[in-house]
Amino acid sequence: MDGVRCLVECWADFGDLLSAKVICHGPDVILSTGSEDIFVFSGQEKRVKTVLQFDSPVTSLALSADQCSLYALCENNLLYCTTLSPESSSFSAEQGDDPALSVVSRDNVLVKDGTALSFTVAEDILITVSLQESFWRFHLYELARCSSRSPGFQKGAGFQVPAVTGVSQNDVALQARTGSAPALTCIYPNSSPKGHACKRQHRLDPLLFRLLFGVDASLINSPVILCGLPDGRLVFSPLLLPALTSSRGEQKPQIRTFYSLEQPVAFIGTSVIGDQGPQCLVVIGQRGRILLIRANQTSSDGKAVDCGFIEHIVPGPVVCACVDGEHLYYSTATNLFCLSLSKTLTRSSSSSSITAVSEGDGTRPESAVCLNMCRVIALTEPSISPAGSVQLLAVSLSGRLLKVTLPQDSNKANMTRLASSQAGQKIKDLLAGIGNVWERATLEKQQLELKNNTLKRLNHILNICHLLVNCQKTDQEVCERQPPIRCQVAAKWITLLQKDSLVLTCILENQSSCALDQGWTLCLQVQPSLCVSAEGSSRTYSFALMKLDCGQKAEVTLPLEHDGDLFLPVQIYCSLVYTLQSLFNPEEYRQLSTSDPSLSQLLTQTGCICLSLNTLILDWLDALRIGEPTPNGDHIPKQISTWEATRLLLSSRQIHTDEPVMPTAAPHTVAIHISSELLRNGLSLPDCSSAPLCIAVLKWLLCGTSKTEGQEVVQSPAVCAKGPDRQAVRLLTKEVILSDFHSEGPLSVVEVRVESVSMSAVCGLHHAVLRRVQALMKDAAVNLEKPAELRGQRLCEAVRHMEHLYKDLQDFRDPADGVMKTRRTSESLFHLYLQLREKPLVIL
Repeated sequence: MDGVRCLVECWADFGDLLSAKVICHGPDVILSTGSEDIFVFSGQEKRVKTVLQFDSPVTSLALSADQCSLYALCENNLLYCTTLSPESSSFSAEQGDDPALSVVSRDNVLVKDGTALSFTVAEDILITVSLQESFWRFHLYELARCSSRSPGFQKGAGFQVPAVTGVSQNDVALQARTGSAPALTCIYPNSSPKGHACKRQHRLDPLLFRLLFGVDASLINSPVILCGLPDGRLVFSPLLLPALTSSRGEQKPQIRTFYSLEQPVAFIGTSVIGDQGPQCLVVIGQRGRILLIRANQTSSDGKAVDCGFIEHIVPGPVVCACVDGEHLYYSTATNLFCLSLSKTLTRSSSSSSITAVSEGDGTRPESAVCLNMCRVIALTEPSISPAGSVQLLAVSLSGRLLKVTLPQDSNKANMTRLASSQAGQKIKDLLAGIGNVWERATLEKQQLELKNNTLKRLNHILNICHLLVNCQKTDQEVCERQPPIRCQVAAKWITLLQKDSLVLTCILENQSSCALDQGWTLCLQVQPSLCVSAEGSSRTYSFALMKLDCGQKAEVTLPLEHDGDLFLPVQIYCSLVYTLQSLFNPEEYRQLSTSDPSLSQLLTQTGCICLSLNTLILDWLDALRIGEPTPNGDHIPKQISTWEATRLLLSSRQIHTDEPVMPTAAPHTVAIHISSELLRNGLSLPDCSSAPLCIAVLKWLLCGTSKTEGQEVVQSPAVCAKGPDRQAVRLLTKEVILSDFHSEGPLSVVEVRVESVSMSAVCGLHHAVLRRVQALMKDAAVNLEKPAELRGQRLCEAVRHMEHLYKDLQDFRDPADGVMKTRRTSESLFHLYLQLREKPLVIL
């Protein structure tokens, strides 16, 4: 059967919704939008009359049997009861169109169980379902009449059902809270006066009621509590039947499981097929499985002898459903369908007590009729209009309250000519269908564009990751070319507030084919290499990148000194960090948070990519402030002590003093001897003479082999500079000949000498020079024909010198307890350090 067109009338618009519950209350409509507010909408005046405000979002609604009380279950697991009187929801013309606000306080709390997930009301008894300690527990409360504002209750007997084995309590509770809460209803036999008094209660034929729920419940006309659990089981218990007594004398209620749908239950109802025809129990699961239970009349006297369980499969997921006579209306949020139960039962075989209709049969066109309405998330019970057509009240995902009028007979197509009024009505129906299709197409287009944009950004990020990971290979597969994205650092002196400060300048260079868009962050971790104090702990700096195109550079500056202290050398770890939340722009991320909260929470908590770039070291040679070289090349500025500065000040004021003059501190000196052949091969200067070689070695130490900036200030083998501790230092290179070192003759070496009155400067520069020589020896390919033969006498002298220094070092320790003496220990140890460097070993 082809889809039919319905007449759709929009009554109100409440904005975008995630869930909704709707109940008809006479001419009014009670609507819950999943928030703290419940709206009482007038179907005659087409406006909201009353707003009931709770202190927690409402998850479930129910009306009492006399229609005067409204029960509401909130997310805080409290069950409220409030009175719905005509006076509270009626308005005079003087009150205008503004709805009345009624705040439901904690005084209206009826049940403070704290674990209730579903509830229903029958026979002035409130039944709640909760999950406690791996059991589904049913609690019964005897309610008083709704004559007072806050009705009282007495808690009666309850019963419980074990949860499914293998499913944890937290998982079942989470499933129940996120949309698979137990479906709870009450079934009356047709012979019960209560069932006839209230049209809202589901009723069954006494024969089918007896076959399903037993003779005892049928004899006393007891309503039956029927519950569909999230695991698909259907359990029931007679409400007015006395509990059985066990062998131990305990009272046990009669609760049974008579079927399993194997999927969460979305709806339970009853239907009458045909005029005064057979009745059946209708159960539909969230994934589209429908169960129809009817009495099979196969005996000669026409009485039912058993029940027929018929399964039917329709496309899911089923969001909401309702039953009207022989039709089942259900929504998959994509479209609204109408299923003819009489045709389904006719096609099913009646010879078997259990008949399953295949999925192919269940999806045939003549089975379910498409009503061409999309995004319906809530339905009311169908009603019959004065013209005889079926009317539904529906709530869409966009928050619209819709009145849907179905055609009286969708199978008749024998009208050859339409009246003008009917033609206009058909045009309205077509326009309504076009509007629904356009709304659905717009939503699908937005979602498709969101996914395409996200995939493009993610592909771009994966390309950058692939480029950087390929350059980070093992030692066996060394990447010959430089990484496409790399960092370079340099120390720089700046003057701020008449004070010289040393800062670190980092340049991020992008030579790849991929641009670094917004969302990438440059992280620099500065960690002292030789730090032994707590003040020198590592510090991390983050710089957000707006956009760095191919071939562009980004420069950032950060301080090296922290609380007046400077620790050199330092290691700089460079890395790029990308936050996955940046894959979406703010509008796209808002849509994602609404449609998929779990993915949004995952991106917020753990969504980031960290890519290491390179690790750089900054030492004392990098932090020197090089000045103009002196003409003679052997002058080193002396350190002026406080005593000498005071004496010079008094002398300038012609004030004579008889105090003795304090001696000036002599500069400390250390030297490193490096083989000239090693330097010529490592620096690619095979034919360089002595003087140019010394200048080239000094340039290499200060500026490196690949850097050209700053090399013009080195024009002689001696350079004066200012160290990071703001003390004057001098670096001197000269070539010397060692006659007694090599067995085959004199050996030419380059002596690198460091002079300064600062002990920290001497030690720091000595370490920096040795680090560069070690790197040169590792990178240079020096292939000697035969190993060097050293003179044994020179080695013996070196050993005796070291033994003498070791003996001096032992003298600084107390023989009694081995504790280092404190008197002038630092000066003496530094003196030993200088003696160790006085006759340095030659680096070959």
